Amino acid sequence: MSRRPLTESSLASVAILGADAVLAALPATSVQLAHACRALGYDMVFPASWGDELVAQESLRYLADHAGAPAVFCACPRVVQRLTQAGMELAPWMLVLPAPPAATARYVRAAFGERKVHITYVGECPAAADASIDARLDPASLLAQFAERAIVAAQQPELFESVLPPDRRRYYSLPGGVPSAEHIAAGDPRRALVELEGADYLVDLAQRLLTRQNVLIDVALPTGCACAGATRGARATLVALEPPRAHAPILDTSNGVDLGAPPSMLDAMALQTIGTGAAGPAPGAPPLHPLPPRRAVARPMVRQRPGSVVPRAFTAHRALAARRERTPDDLGPATFSTRPRSPLATAQRLPEQERGVIIPLSTEPARTVPPPPAKLRTNTADETQVLGTGKR
Repeated sequence: MSRRPLTESSLASVAILGADAVLAALPATSVQLAHACRALGYDMVFPASWGDELVAQESLRYLADHAGAPAVFCACPRVVQRLTQAGMELAPWMLVLPAPPAATARYVRAAFGERKVHITYVGECPAAADASIDARLDPASLLAQFAERAIVAAQQPELFESVLPPDRRRYYSLPGGVPSAEHIAAGDPRRALVELEGADYLVDLAQRLLTRQNVLIDVALPTGCACAGATRGARATLVALEPPRAHAPILDTSNGVDLGAPPSMLDAMALQTIGTGAAGPAPGAPPLHPLPPRRAVARPMVRQRPGSVVPRAFTAHRALAARRERTPDDLGPATFSTRPRSPLATAQRLPEQERGVIIPLSTEPARTVPPPPAKLRTNTADETQVLGTGKR
Protein backbone atom coordinates (compact mmCIF):
# COMPACT_ATOMS: atom_id res chain seq x y z
CA MET A 1 0.00 0.00 0.00
CA SER A 2 1.48 3.36 -1.02
CA ARG A 3 1.64 5.88 1.75
CA ARG A 4 1.38 9.63 1.42
CA PRO A 5 4.46 11.61 2.50
CA LEU A 6 4.22 13.42 5.82
CA THR A 7 5.09 17.09 6.00
CA GLU A 8 5.08 19.63 8.80
CA SER A 9 1.79 21.09 7.53
CA SER A 10 -0.05 17.83 6.82
CA LEU A 11 -2.53 16.35 9.24
CA ALA A 12 -1.09 13.27 10.95
CA SER A 13 -3.54 10.48 11.65
CA VAL A 14 -2.68 8.73 14.92
CA ALA A 15 -4.23 5.66 16.55
CA ILE A 16 -3.92 4.78 20.24
CA LEU A 17 -4.50 1.10 20.94
CA GLY A 18 -6.14 0.35 24.28
CA ALA A 19 -5.51 -2.77 26.33
CA ASP A 20 -8.89 -4.25 25.39
CA ALA A 21 -8.10 -3.74 21.68
CA VAL A 22 -4.92 -5.77 22.09
CA LEU A 23 -6.88 -8.56 23.76
CA ALA A 24 -9.61 -8.47 21.09
CA ALA A 25 -7.06 -8.87 18.29
CA LEU A 26 -5.51 -12.08 19.68
CA PRO A 27 -3.89 -14.23 18.42
CA ALA A 28 -2.36 -11.33 16.50
CA THR A 29 0.45 -9.64 18.43
CA SER A 30 0.58 -5.95 19.28
CA VAL A 31 3.13 -5.39 16.50
CA GLN A 32 0.90 -7.12 13.96
CA LEU A 33 -2.07 -5.08 15.16
CA ALA A 34 -0.07 -1.87 14.67
CA HIS A 35 0.86 -2.97 11.12
CA ALA A 36 -2.81 -3.66 10.41
CA CYS A 37 -3.74 -0.17 11.60
CA ARG A 38 -1.09 1.35 9.34
CA ALA A 39 -2.49 -0.68 6.45
CA LEU A 40 -5.88 0.79 7.30
CA GLY A 41 -4.51 4.30 6.79
CA TYR A 42 -3.14 5.50 10.14
CA ASP A 43 0.23 7.21 9.96
CA MET A 44 1.35 6.30 13.48
CA VAL A 45 0.17 3.88 16.15
CA PHE A 46 0.92 4.28 19.87
CA PRO A 47 0.14 1.99 22.81
CA ALA A 48 -2.06 3.20 25.65
CA SER A 49 0.62 1.83 27.99
CA TRP A 50 2.38 5.16 27.50
CA GLY A 51 -0.43 6.70 29.47
CA ASP A 52 0.00 4.00 32.13
CA GLU A 53 3.61 5.11 32.53
CA LEU A 54 2.68 8.78 32.84
CA VAL A 55 -0.07 8.14 35.37
CA ALA A 56 2.09 5.78 37.44
CA GLN A 57 4.95 8.29 37.55
CA GLU A 58 2.60 11.03 38.73
CA SER A 59 1.17 8.69 41.37
CA LEU A 60 4.63 8.01 42.77
CA ARG A 61 5.26 11.75 43.08
CA TYR A 62 2.06 12.12 45.06
CA LEU A 63 2.81 9.17 47.35
CA ALA A 64 6.25 10.57 48.11
CA ASP A 65 4.58 13.73 49.46
CA HIS A 66 2.02 11.80 51.56
CA ALA A 67 4.04 9.08 53.25
CA GLY A 68 2.16 6.87 55.68
CA ALA A 69 -1.35 7.84 54.55
CA PRO A 70 -3.61 5.44 52.62
CA ALA A 71 -4.64 6.34 49.08
CA VAL A 72 -7.12 4.93 46.56
CA PHE A 73 -5.85 4.90 42.98
CA CYS A 74 -8.45 6.47 40.68
CA ALA A 75 -7.36 6.79 37.05
CA CYS A 76 -10.61 5.54 35.53
CA PRO A 77 -13.96 7.34 35.33
CA ARG A 78 -15.71 4.11 36.33
CA VAL A 79 -13.69 3.93 39.54
CA VAL A 80 -14.50 7.54 40.42
CA GLN A 81 -18.18 7.04 39.64
CA ARG A 82 -18.42 3.90 41.77
CA LEU A 83 -16.61 5.32 44.78
CA THR A 84 -18.66 8.54 44.77
CA GLN A 85 -22.00 6.91 43.97
CA ALA A 86 -23.14 6.82 47.60
CA GLY A 87 -21.54 10.10 48.69
CA MET A 88 -18.22 11.86 49.03
CA GLU A 89 -16.93 10.07 52.14
CA LEU A 90 -13.99 8.54 50.25
CA ALA A 91 -12.96 11.73 48.45
CA PRO A 92 -10.16 12.66 50.91
CA TRP A 93 -8.31 9.43 50.09
CA MET A 94 -8.90 9.35 46.32
CA LEU A 95 -5.86 9.91 44.10
CA VAL A 96 -7.60 11.21 40.97
CA LEU A 97 -5.63 11.23 37.71
CA PRO A 98 -6.55 11.13 34.01
CA ALA A 99 -7.14 7.75 32.42
CA PRO A 100 -4.22 6.24 30.46
CA PRO A 101 -5.77 6.84 26.99
CA ALA A 102 -6.26 10.54 27.78
CA ALA A 103 -2.73 10.80 29.20
CA THR A 104 -1.33 9.16 26.06
CA ALA A 105 -3.24 11.54 23.81
CA ARG A 106 -2.03 14.58 25.77
CA TYR A 107 1.55 13.35 25.58
CA VAL A 108 1.30 12.79 21.81
CA ARG A 109 -0.11 16.27 21.25
CA ALA A 110 2.63 17.81 23.36
CA ALA A 111 5.25 15.83 21.41
CA PHE A 112 3.82 16.97 18.05
CA GLY A 113 3.92 20.58 19.17
CA GLU A 114 2.39 22.91 16.59
CA ARG A 115 1.84 20.17 14.05
CA LYS A 116 -1.76 19.17 13.44
CA VAL A 117 -2.70 15.69 14.54
CA HIS A 118 -5.95 13.70 14.54
CA ILE A 119 -6.04 11.14 17.35
CA THR A 120 -8.31 8.07 17.33
CA TYR A 121 -8.54 5.90 20.41
CA VAL A 122 -9.42 2.23 19.97
CA GLY A 123 -10.95 0.86 23.16
CA GLU A 124 -13.90 0.94 25.56
CA CYS A 125 -12.53 3.37 28.16
CA PRO A 126 -15.03 6.18 28.92
CA ALA A 127 -12.08 8.61 29.03
CA ALA A 128 -12.26 8.75 25.23
CA ALA A 129 -14.53 11.75 25.79
CA ASP A 130 -11.42 13.74 26.77
CA ALA A 131 -10.82 16.85 24.65
CA SER A 132 -7.42 15.53 23.57
CA ILE A 133 -9.05 12.62 21.68
CA ASP A 134 -10.77 13.36 18.36
CA ALA A 135 -12.49 10.03 17.67
CA ARG A 136 -13.05 6.63 19.23
CA LEU A 137 -13.52 3.12 17.87
CA ASP A 138 -14.49 0.12 19.92
CA PRO A 139 -12.36 -2.96 19.23
CA ALA A 140 -15.18 -4.76 17.41
CA SER A 141 -15.55 -1.85 14.97
CA LEU A 142 -11.82 -1.87 14.23
CA LEU A 143 -11.88 -5.60 13.50
CA ALA A 144 -14.89 -5.05 11.25
CA GLN A 145 -12.94 -2.45 9.27
CA PHE A 146 -10.10 -4.94 8.89
CA ALA A 147 -12.57 -7.47 7.48
CA GLU A 148 -14.02 -4.94 5.01
CA ARG A 149 -10.54 -4.14 3.70
CA ALA A 150 -9.44 -7.80 3.71
CA ILE A 151 -6.72 -7.04 6.28
CA VAL A 152 -5.78 -10.04 8.40
CA ALA A 153 -3.94 -8.83 11.48
CA ALA A 154 -2.44 -12.23 12.26
CA GLN A 155 -0.75 -12.25 8.83
CA GLN A 156 0.99 -8.90 9.27
CA PRO A 157 4.76 -8.68 9.90
CA GLU A 158 5.93 -9.31 13.43
CA LEU A 159 8.73 -6.74 13.23
CA PHE A 160 9.04 -3.08 12.24
CA GLU A 161 11.41 -2.44 9.35
CA SER A 162 10.83 0.92 7.71
CA VAL A 163 9.53 2.87 10.72
CA LEU A 164 10.81 3.56 14.20
CA PRO A 165 8.48 1.63 16.51
CA PRO A 166 7.20 3.14 19.77
CA ASP A 167 8.66 1.60 22.89
CA ARG A 168 5.97 -0.66 24.36
CA ARG A 169 7.97 -1.61 27.46
CA ARG A 170 6.97 -0.60 30.97
CA TYR A 171 9.09 0.84 33.72
CA TYR A 172 6.77 2.32 36.37
CA SER A 173 3.35 0.84 35.71
CA LEU A 174 1.00 -2.09 35.52
CA PRO A 175 -1.96 -2.23 33.07
CA GLY A 176 -4.39 0.46 34.16
CA GLY A 177 -1.70 2.91 35.30
CA VAL A 178 -1.17 1.81 38.91
CA PRO A 179 2.53 1.83 39.92
CA SER A 180 4.20 -1.52 40.36
CA ALA A 181 4.80 -2.80 43.88
CA GLU A 182 8.56 -2.56 43.38
CA HIS A 183 8.48 1.16 42.63
CA ILE A 184 6.06 1.82 45.48
CA ALA A 185 8.36 0.04 47.91
CA ALA A 186 11.37 1.90 46.50
CA GLY A 187 9.78 5.19 47.50
CA ASP A 188 8.43 3.95 50.85
CA PRO A 189 9.38 0.43 52.01
CA ARG A 190 6.46 0.44 54.45
CA ARG A 191 3.81 1.09 51.79
CA ALA A 192 2.23 -1.83 49.92
CA LEU A 193 0.14 -2.17 46.79
CA VAL A 194 -3.25 -3.79 47.40
CA GLU A 195 -5.34 -4.95 44.44
CA LEU A 196 -8.91 -5.58 45.59
CA GLU A 197 -11.16 -8.05 43.80
CA GLY A 198 -14.48 -9.77 44.43
CA ALA A 199 -17.99 -8.59 45.20
CA ASP A 200 -17.13 -7.36 48.73
CA TYR A 201 -14.30 -5.08 47.69
CA LEU A 202 -16.05 -2.01 49.13
CA VAL A 203 -16.13 -3.61 52.57
CA ASP A 204 -12.43 -4.41 52.38
CA LEU A 205 -11.71 -0.90 51.15
CA ALA A 206 -13.54 0.66 54.09
CA GLN A 207 -11.69 -1.56 56.56
CA ARG A 208 -8.28 -0.59 55.20
CA LEU A 209 -9.09 3.11 55.24
CA LEU A 210 -10.54 2.87 58.73
CA THR A 211 -7.39 1.26 60.10
CA ARG A 212 -5.18 3.80 58.28
CA GLN A 213 -3.09 1.15 56.55
CA ASN A 214 -0.08 2.48 54.67
CA VAL A 215 -1.22 1.17 51.27
CA LEU A 216 -2.09 2.23 47.75
CA ILE A 217 -5.41 0.55 46.97
CA ASP A 218 -6.34 -0.39 43.40
CA VAL A 219 -10.02 -1.19 42.71
CA ALA A 220 -9.81 -0.99 38.91
CA LEU A 221 -10.56 -4.66 38.27
CA PRO A 222 -13.85 -5.05 40.22
CA THR A 223 -15.15 -1.72 38.90
CA GLY A 224 -14.72 -2.79 35.27
CA CYS A 225 -11.71 -0.74 34.13
CA ALA A 226 -10.98 -1.71 30.52
CA CYS A 227 -7.41 -0.39 30.65
CA ALA A 228 -6.55 -2.64 33.59
CA GLY A 229 -8.05 -5.76 32.03
CA ALA A 230 -11.40 -6.04 33.80
CA THR A 231 -11.93 -9.60 32.55
CA ARG A 232 -10.71 -12.09 35.12
CA GLY A 233 -7.02 -12.80 34.51
CA ALA A 234 -6.74 -10.26 31.70
CA ARG A 235 -4.19 -8.10 33.54
CA ALA A 236 -1.81 -11.04 33.82
CA THR A 237 -2.41 -11.82 30.13
CA LEU A 238 -1.52 -8.28 29.12
CA VAL A 239 1.70 -8.38 31.13
CA ALA A 240 2.63 -11.71 29.53
CA LEU A 241 2.13 -10.28 26.02
CA GLU A 242 4.38 -7.27 26.63
CA PRO A 243 8.16 -7.05 26.23
CA PRO A 244 10.40 -7.36 29.31
CA ARG A 245 10.34 -4.39 31.65
CA ALA A 246 12.66 -1.49 30.89
CA HIS A 247 15.54 -0.55 33.17
CA ALA A 248 14.88 3.19 32.88
CA PRO A 249 11.91 5.49 32.09
CA ILE A 250 10.84 5.21 28.45
CA LEU A 251 9.13 8.62 28.12
CA ASP A 252 10.51 12.12 28.30
CA THR A 253 8.16 14.18 30.47
CA SER A 254 10.07 17.44 29.99
CA ASN A 255 7.58 18.54 27.31
CA GLY A 256 5.19 19.73 30.01
CA VAL A 257 2.33 17.30 29.39
CA ASP A 258 -0.77 18.21 31.40
CA LEU A 259 -1.85 15.42 33.77
CA GLY A 260 -4.64 17.30 35.51
CA ALA A 261 -7.86 15.45 36.18
CA PRO A 262 -10.27 15.63 33.22
CA PRO A 263 -13.49 17.66 33.58
CA SER A 264 -15.64 14.51 33.82
CA MET A 265 -13.83 13.51 37.01
CA LEU A 266 -13.99 17.01 38.41
CA ASP A 267 -17.76 16.99 37.85
CA ALA A 268 -17.99 13.81 39.90
CA MET A 269 -16.43 15.73 42.79
CA ALA A 270 -18.75 18.73 42.45
CA LEU A 271 -20.38 18.14 45.85
CA GLN A 272 -17.17 19.22 47.54
CA THR A 273 -17.73 22.83 46.55
CA ILE A 274 -21.38 22.99 47.65
CA GLY A 275 -22.36 24.54 50.97
CA THR A 276 -20.27 26.00 53.73
CA GLY A 277 -19.72 22.95 55.92
CA ALA A 278 -16.51 23.15 57.89
CA ALA A 279 -15.95 19.45 58.40
CA GLY A 280 -12.83 18.34 56.54
CA PRO A 281 -11.08 15.03 55.99
CA ALA A 282 -10.52 12.61 58.80
CA PRO A 283 -7.34 13.11 60.85
CA GLY A 284 -4.31 11.86 58.95
CA ALA A 285 -6.10 11.61 55.61
CA PRO A 286 -4.29 13.10 52.59
CA PRO A 287 -5.96 15.83 50.53
CA LEU A 288 -7.65 14.95 47.27
CA HIS A 289 -5.13 15.02 44.43
CA PRO A 290 -4.66 16.81 42.11
CA LEU A 291 -7.60 19.11 42.79
CA PRO A 292 -6.82 22.50 44.35
CA PRO A 293 -7.77 23.12 48.00
CA ARG A 294 -11.46 23.75 48.46
CA ARG A 295 -14.07 23.80 51.17
CA ALA A 296 -15.55 20.40 51.88
CA VAL A 297 -19.15 19.56 52.66
CA ALA A 298 -19.90 18.33 56.17
CA ARG A 299 -20.32 14.60 55.64
CA PRO A 300 -22.23 12.35 58.07
CA MET A 301 -19.97 10.00 59.96
CA VAL A 302 -20.54 7.16 62.40
CA ARG A 303 -18.19 7.04 65.38
CA GLN A 304 -17.78 3.63 66.96
CA ARG A 305 -14.92 4.25 69.39
CA PRO A 306 -12.57 7.14 70.15
CA GLY A 307 -10.27 7.81 67.24
CA SER A 308 -12.17 5.73 64.66
CA VAL A 309 -14.61 7.04 62.08
CA VAL A 310 -16.55 4.86 59.67
CA PRO A 311 -18.15 6.44 56.58
CA ARG A 312 -21.90 6.07 56.86
CA ALA A 313 -22.07 4.74 53.33
CA PHE A 314 -20.25 1.58 54.46
CA THR A 315 -21.98 1.07 57.80
CA ALA A 316 -24.61 -1.19 56.25
CA HIS A 317 -21.94 -3.30 54.53
CA ARG A 318 -20.02 -3.73 57.79
CA ALA A 319 -23.20 -4.65 59.70
CA LEU A 320 -24.12 -7.24 57.07
CA ALA A 321 -20.66 -8.80 57.25
CA ALA A 322 -20.89 -8.94 61.05
CA ARG A 323 -24.29 -10.64 60.92
CA ARG A 324 -22.93 -13.27 58.57
CA GLU A 325 -20.19 -14.13 61.07
CA ARG A 326 -22.57 -14.53 64.03
CA THR A 327 -24.88 -17.45 64.80
CA PRO A 328 -28.60 -17.01 64.08
CA ASP A 329 -29.13 -15.74 67.62
CA ASP A 330 -27.02 -14.63 70.55
CA LEU A 331 -27.85 -17.67 72.71
CA GLY A 332 -25.23 -19.94 71.16
CA PRO A 333 -25.37 -22.52 68.40
CA ALA A 334 -28.75 -23.71 67.23
CA THR A 335 -29.97 -26.96 68.82
CA PHE A 336 -32.87 -29.20 67.91
CA SER A 337 -35.15 -30.97 70.36
CA THR A 338 -38.50 -32.73 70.26
CA ARG A 339 -39.57 -31.10 73.54
CA PRO A 340 -41.88 -28.11 73.12
CA ARG A 341 -40.18 -24.83 73.82
CA SER A 342 -41.54 -23.02 76.85
CA PRO A 343 -43.15 -19.60 76.36
CA LEU A 344 -40.58 -18.09 78.73
CA ALA A 345 -37.69 -19.22 76.54
CA THR A 346 -39.48 -17.84 73.52
CA ALA A 347 -39.90 -14.51 75.27
CA GLN A 348 -36.19 -14.36 76.06
CA ARG A 349 -35.41 -14.58 72.35
CA LEU A 350 -37.68 -11.67 71.48
CA PRO A 351 -36.42 -8.08 71.58
CA GLU A 352 -37.27 -6.40 74.86
CA GLN A 353 -39.73 -4.00 73.25
CA GLU A 354 -41.68 -6.93 71.72
CA ARG A 355 -42.06 -8.96 74.89
CA GLY A 356 -45.51 -9.13 76.44
CA VAL A 357 -47.03 -10.76 79.49
CA ILE A 358 -46.14 -14.47 79.50
CA ILE A 359 -48.57 -16.90 81.17
CA PRO A 360 -46.93 -20.26 81.95
CA LEU A 361 -48.91 -23.19 80.57
CA SER A 362 -46.91 -25.94 82.26
CA THR A 363 -48.88 -29.00 83.48
CA GLU A 364 -46.47 -29.70 86.35
CA PRO A 365 -47.81 -29.12 89.88
CA ALA A 366 -46.84 -25.88 91.55
CA ARG A 367 -43.79 -26.21 93.76
CA THR A 368 -43.88 -24.97 97.35
CA VAL A 369 -41.98 -21.77 97.85
CA PRO A 370 -39.53 -22.11 100.78
CA PRO A 371 -39.92 -19.58 103.58
CA PRO A 372 -37.51 -16.67 103.81
CA PRO A 373 -34.79 -16.59 106.48
CA ALA A 374 -35.92 -16.04 110.04
CA LYS A 375 -34.67 -12.50 110.19
CA LEU A 376 -36.90 -11.58 107.27
CA ARG A 377 -39.94 -13.60 108.39
CA THR A 378 -43.09 -11.66 109.37
CA ASN A 379 -45.15 -12.35 112.49
CA THR A 380 -48.63 -11.91 111.11
CA ALA A 381 -50.72 -14.92 110.26
CA ASP A 382 -51.91 -13.50 106.96
CA GLU A 383 -48.40 -12.91 105.66
CA THR A 384 -47.35 -16.40 106.76
CA GLN A 385 -50.22 -17.88 104.77
CA VAL A 386 -49.10 -15.91 101.74
CA LEU A 387 -45.71 -17.55 101.98
CA GLY A 388 -47.43 -20.91 101.63
CA THR A 389 -46.13 -22.51 104.83
CA GLY A 390 -49.49 -22.90 106.60
CA LYS A 391 -47.74 -22.42 109.97
CA ARG A 392 -47.76 -19.57 112.40
